[in-house]
Amino acid sequence: MKRAAQGSRTNIPGGMATHLPEGASLRRYAQETILSIFFKWGYKEVVTPVFEYLDILAAGLSSGLLEKSYKFVDRESGKLMILRPDITPQVSRMAAGILSDEPKPLRLCYYGNVFRYEESHAGREREMFQMGCELVGTSAPEADAEIIAVASEAVRGLGIDDFKIVIGQVGYLCGIVSFLKDSYGQNLLPENEQTLQEAIVKRDVDLLESILDRIGITGKTKKNILQIPTLFGGEEIFDKALQIARNKDSAKAIENLRQICSILRLHQLTDHVLFDLCDIRGIDYYSGLFFEIFSPGMAYPIGRGGRYDTLIGRFGHECPSTGFAIDIESIIMAKEKQGRSFTDSGIHYLIIGDKKDHGLIIEIGRELRGAGCRVIMDTEGQDADASVDYAKKNKIEKVIVIQGEKVKEYSVIDVKTGKKTKVSKEKIIPSHPPLLKKGERKLRSR
Repeated sequence: MKRAAQGSRTNIPGGMATHLPEGASLRRYAQETILSIFFKWGYKEVVTPVFEYLDILAAGLSSGLLEKSYKFVDRESGKLMILRPDITPQVSRMAAGILSDEPKPLRLCYYGNVFRYEESHAGREREMFQMGCELVGTSAPEADAEIIAVASEAVRGLGIDDFKIVIGQVGYLCGIVSFLKDSYGQNLLPENEQTLQEAIVKRDVDLLESILDRIGITGKTKKNILQIPTLFGGEEIFDKALQIARNKDSAKAIENLRQICSILRLHQLTDHVLFDLCDIRGIDYYSGLFFEIFSPGMAYPIGRGGRYDTLIGRFGHECPSTGFAIDIESIIMAKEKQGRSFTDSGIHYLIIGDKKDHGLIIEIGRELRGAGCRVIMDTEGQDADASVDYAKKNKIEKVIVIQGEKVKEYSVIDVKTGKKTKVSKEKIIPSHPPLLKKGERKLRSR
């Protein structure tokens, strides 16, 4: 990732990045690897517009995302447009419109960039690349478990095995707040409700207690609510959560988590799963289960998702759905922090020779590319020494030298060792293409 110096004539806007060949190759590899996993699970790719009409897409965006969005006026219509800050609302609009008559459930996936304003000191980019899946038209817990399993396999597909999936459920805290409204409605003002939720999310027991005192909550109810910040861990917290929140909605949320947990056990993900019943998502369209995927050393999640049963209804008919998105930049950083590298995207061969041999150079290059190799051809007429030096600087593995007047001779120079070997023309083309060798298309660390 490269940025031009301030004041440079090649400067770009803050929060944006230019990816040079190596960085671009990493991102392409991540994209292809993750998409191939999505396809294996039966998800079909869709492509959404980079910008849309603000008044239409706004129906699916939270106030926070709207505030961070980039907006401009369409020169043709004069209408306000928005650069997409999130792709899930776009897929929801598609599901409510042009895909509404398709048989359900729909399994859709995507890759694209999103744009959000971030303060320069926040350490986050303003253009982010996301990949994700949406499972549309089912409310079954099996669907939520599948979405988590697909996201986990995508993370593992890039060689990241050390990760945690932190799962919450919107209904648990909503049930508690509804219970308090019914019991203490006259004292539970909107500002007290918001501060109460913030105290729970921050696990600030002192602040939580002061708010409960302000509302007038005492006795066993107060004691139970003060235990909510402790509800983090494995499935063993479910029984305690039920004792703390004795209301129908919270109990329903816990039962939903139990069902999903049992299915995740079948997916062999138990060791990666934790539950957090104190969290409230910043994006307001989640309606049930939600989750974030964390990797050690990362300040932000590398992926997140959840159930959004009411989102599609904002664009048309109601339709239960669940999905997730992975942040490509974050997952690449997570990979690098674990000290593992991606597959090499270097060039396999550089072919050199006299100008009169250009037809032969093109022929050999064509055959090597047909065998799956990455090949470049010399256009400058450089000698072998200069070509080897060029190859070293550009991560080219071998130099093929064609020489001779009447009888052509072929040599292959190993750039790393400098060893030069004379070969016949027939021996130049590998019987096992480099791109198809075992492990070549996989991560080196595997």
